[in-house]
Amino acid sequence: MSKFKRRRLLFMAEVHERRGTDPSDVLAGLHELAVEDPYDLEVLLTAAELLSDRAGRRTGTAREADLAASIALLHRCVPLVPPGHRERGTVFNSLGQRLFMVAQGTDSPEPVAESVLAFREAVAATPHGNGMRLVNQFYLVVQLGEHFERSGDRDAPAEAVQVAREGYATVPPGHELRPMFRTALITSLRHLAGATAHVEPLQEAVGLAREALSEASSTFDRAGAQFDLVRALRALHDATADRRLLVEAVDLSEQCLAATPRRDPEFNTRRTRLASAVRLLAQDRRDPDLMRRAIDLMRATIETPSAADEHADTLIDLIQSLASLHTMTNDPLALRDAELTARAALAAAPGPGPWRTHTQFTLAQVLLYRSSVDARGTDAVALHEALGLFQHVAAATPPDHRERGDRLWHLGVTLRDLARHGDGDTTAWRRQARHVFAEAASAAGPPNVRIKSYQHLGAMEAALGDPHASLAAYEAAVALLPQLTPDWLSYTGNIIGLRQIEGLPDGAAAAAVELGKPERALELLELSRGILHGRTLETRDLRLLRHRSPELHAEFLRLRTALNADARDGNDGNWDDLMGRIRNLDGMAGFLRAPSVQALRRHAEQGPVVIVNISERRCDALILRADAERPVLTVPLTGLTQAEVIAHLLRLTRAVFAAPNDPSLLTRRDAQRDLDEILRWLWDRVTSPVLGALGLTAPSSDTQPLPRIWWCPVGLMAYFPLHAAGHHDNGAQAGKATVMDRAVSSYTTTVRALAGRFSPPAAGTALHTLVVAVPDAENAPSLPGATAEAAALAELLPNSLVLFGAQATYENVVRALPAYPVAHLSCHGLTFWENPAAGMLLLHDHLTRPLTVEQLSAMELPYADLAFLSACSTSNTHPDNSDEALHITGAFQLAGFRRVIGTLWPVNDTTSVEITRATYADLTHGGSTPPRTELSAQALHRAVRALRDRYQASPSLWAGYVHVGH
Repeated sequence: MSKFKRRRLLFMAEVHERRGTDPSDVLAGLHELAVEDPYDLEVLLTAAELLSDRAGRRTGTAREADLAASIALLHRCVPLVPPGHRERGTVFNSLGQRLFMVAQGTDSPEPVAESVLAFREAVAATPHGNGMRLVNQFYLVVQLGEHFERSGDRDAPAEAVQVAREGYATVPPGHELRPMFRTALITSLRHLAGATAHVEPLQEAVGLAREALSEASSTFDRAGAQFDLVRALRALHDATADRRLLVEAVDLSEQCLAATPRRDPEFNTRRTRLASAVRLLAQDRRDPDLMRRAIDLMRATIETPSAADEHADTLIDLIQSLASLHTMTNDPLALRDAELTARAALAAAPGPGPWRTHTQFTLAQVLLYRSSVDARGTDAVALHEALGLFQHVAAATPPDHRERGDRLWHLGVTLRDLARHGDGDTTAWRRQARHVFAEAASAAGPPNVRIKSYQHLGAMEAALGDPHASLAAYEAAVALLPQLTPDWLSYTGNIIGLRQIEGLPDGAAAAAVELGKPERALELLELSRGILHGRTLETRDLRLLRHRSPELHAEFLRLRTALNADARDGNDGNWDDLMGRIRNLDGMAGFLRAPSVQALRRHAEQGPVVIVNISERRCDALILRADAERPVLTVPLTGLTQAEVIAHLLRLTRAVFAAPNDPSLLTRRDAQRDLDEILRWLWDRVTSPVLGALGLTAPSSDTQPLPRIWWCPVGLMAYFPLHAAGHHDNGAQAGKATVMDRAVSSYTTTVRALAGRFSPPAAGTALHTLVVAVPDAENAPSLPGATAEAAALAELLPNSLVLFGAQATYENVVRALPAYPVAHLSCHGLTFWENPAAGMLLLHDHLTRPLTVEQLSAMELPYADLAFLSACSTSNTHPDNSDEALHITGAFQLAGFRRVIGTLWPVNDTTSVEITRATYADLTHGGSTPPRTELSAQALHRAVRALRDRYQASPSLWAGYVHVGH
C-alpha cells in the first residue's frame, strides 16, 4: 500500500475517532497495512485505539470482540517498544485502559491483575516531570485498589498508598489531578486498613480529609472535601463501630448535599452516600423513622434518569433497608417492597457479571429472610427459589473471591432450612449443607464467617450422626475466636462481633458431652464465653510476652490482626507455629490457653461451680468440683428443652415488668403467680437434679452453715434466678424444697472469672466505703429509698464517704472509686439491649456525663473488693450478649471488684432499703466493725431469705437480687 494511502487511512482514523463514527472501512485498511508491515507501531496503535473507541459504543459480544481485538494488537506492540522507547508509556497506558474496560464486565480478577502490570510499566516508562507520569500513577493506584477488592492481594494496598503519596506530593496545587489523587490516597488507606486490620491508616485518611476540608476555599471545593471526609469517617466507623463518627458523617453528608446543585454530576453520588450513612445510623439506633428517611433518599436517587448500572449499589442498599425496616416494624409492606424491588433489579440487570451476581445474592437473601418470618413456618417455595439463586451465585464467585465464604454460608443455611422443613430427602439436604459449610469454613473470609460456618458444620455433622466430626467442627470454630476481637477494635465493635457467635458455646459443649467428655465441654465453654473478661486476663499474658520476647510479641500482634482481616487456611499453620514458639518460652506454657480442668478445679475448693448448658440437642448441668480424679460431673437435664426455656423466658420477662408496674391489681397478682410457677419449674427441671447430684437433698440444720454453690448459666439461662428456684409456699414444709434453704448461691460468668484481679490493700488499711445516692436524677422517677439507704449506711459505716444528690457527679464518683475497696451505689440503672455498652447508672449529671458500662469496664481498680448496686436491672443485657455479662454488674466485675451485688430485674424501692440495711448490718455486726466483705454472699442470702419468709407470694420483691463473684 502506497505511503499516500497509509497517510490517508491514519488521517481518516483520526476523523472517525473525533466524530465517534463507525470506522469499519478504515479498520479494514489498517488491518491490511498491519499484515504488510507487522512492525508498523503507528498503524497497530491506531487500529487498537479505533477498536477500543468502537467497543465503548457497543454492547454484548460485539463489545467484547472489539476489546479482545484491541488488546491483541496492543500485545503485538509490546515487543516493538523495548525499555527506553519513547512510545513505551503510551502502549502500556493503552493496554492498561483496555484491560480495565474488560474487567467491568466480569468478576474475574485476571484482567485487573494484567491492567496493574500494564500501568506499572507505563509509570516506569514515563520520566519524572512528564505530565503523563501522573496520569499513569493515578490509573495504577485505582487499579491496585480494584485488584485488592477482587483478589484479596494484601500487598496491593501498600503499593497503592506508596504510589498515591508520591503522586499527591508531586502534583502542583490547583492541578485538576490533585483532588483526584487525594481521594485515591484516602481510598488506598482504607484498603490498607482492610488488608492489615490496622486502624492507623483510617485515622490517617480522616486526618488527610480534614486537612483538605480546612484548605477548601470555594463552596464547590468544600463540598468535595466534605464528601472525601464522609467516606473516611464511614470507613473508620466500620472498623471501630464508634457511633460518633457515624453521626458526624451524617451531618457532613447533609451539608455536602445541601451545597451541591442538583445539576451537578456528583449530586446523586452524594445523595447516595448520605442515604447509606443514614441507613447505618438507623440500624444502630433501631430507628424506623430514620430508616424511612434513608429509603426516601435512595428512591429519589433511583428515580433520577441515569444508566441502570449507576444505580446498582443504591438498589442493593434500598432492598436491604426495606428488609431492615421490616425487622424494626414487622410491617409486611416493607418486606413485600424489598422483594419486589429485588426482582425488578434482577430483571433489569445486564448479562453475566458482578452486578447480576450481586443482585441474585440480594434477592436470595430477601427470600431466605421471608421464609424465616413466614407466619406459617418455613416457606418452602421461597427457600427453593433462594436455593437456585444462591447456587448461581456460588458458581459465579471465583474461588479466591473475598465474599465467597459468606455467599457459601448463605447457601448452606438455605439447605439446612430445607432439611428442617422436611421437604424431600432430609438426609440429602443435610449432606449438601455439610459439604457447603465445610467449603465455606475453608474459603477466603474474615474469622466471623469461618466461625459461623464451622459452627453450622458441627450442627450438620451431629444431625447426620457423626458426633466425632461434630465436635471437631465446633473445636475448629472455638479455635478461631482469639482472632475475632482485635485490640484496636472499639468496645462496641467487639460487642457487635461477639453477637455473631451466639449459640456456639452451648453447641460445642453439647457435642463434647455427647461423646462423654465433660472435661472437654468445660474447657470449650471457658474458651468461648466471657471473651471480653478473658481479654483482661490476656492483657497480663501479653505484658509478660512483651517482657520475655519483644520479637514474638510483635509477631503475635501482626499475625492476629492479619488473620482477622482475611483468614485463610494457609495462615492457620503460621498461627499454630507461633503459638508453639511462644509457649516454649520459660513460664509461657499457658499463653492464651484456657486453663485445664485440673487448673480450674481449684476455683471449686470453697464450693462446686454449676454450669447450666442449654442447647437444641441436649440440656445438661456440668458440676465442677475440687475432686482431682473426677473434677467434672455431668447431670443430664432430661426434662428440659431449649424451646421450653425460651417460652419461660418470655413469660418471665412479661412478669417481672408487670408485677411492680401494671395499674391493674389483678395483673400484678397474676404476674406474681407466674414468677412463682417459674421458680417451681426451675426447681423441678434444673436445680433439684443438680442439688440431688451434690447430695444436698434436705435443708441443713439451723446450727450448721449452709454450703456455698456457684451458678454459671450459659446463654439464655443467665436471665433466670436459679438461686431462688423452688417451691416456696408448700404448706408445712414451706421454703424447704428450695435452693436458698439448702445452699448459699453466687454467680459467675466463667470459672476463670473467679480468679479476679483483686490485690489486697496494704496491712492495716481500713475497708472504707464509698456511698453514692441519687434520689432525684433528672428525667427519672424519684427514689426516696436512696435517701433512706444513705442515712442507714452513714450510721452503719461511720467512716464512709457519702456522695449524695448533687455531689454524686461523674467526676466525683470516678475520682473516688479507686480509693475505696467497698462501693455502694443507690440510684437508677438504665440498660440498652441494642447497645449494652451504653447502659449506665443515673448519676446527678447523667444527661451530660453518663457513667456507662463501657467506661466502667475500662477502669483499673486493683484494690476493689465489694460493689453493692442497689439499682434496677443491673444484670440485664441483650440475649446475644448474655455470655459476655455486658451489663452494669459485669462492668463492675471487669473493673476489678471481686464481689458484686446486683439485680436481675426492676426492684422495689422500699424493699431495697430493707435488703441494704440488713446486709450491711450483718457484715458490720450492727455497725461495730468494718464490713467483712468475704461474707457478703451469706449476708445477702440471709437478708433475701428473711424477706422471702415474709412475702412468699411476691417473688418479684426478693428473687431478683444476685451475688456475683467470691
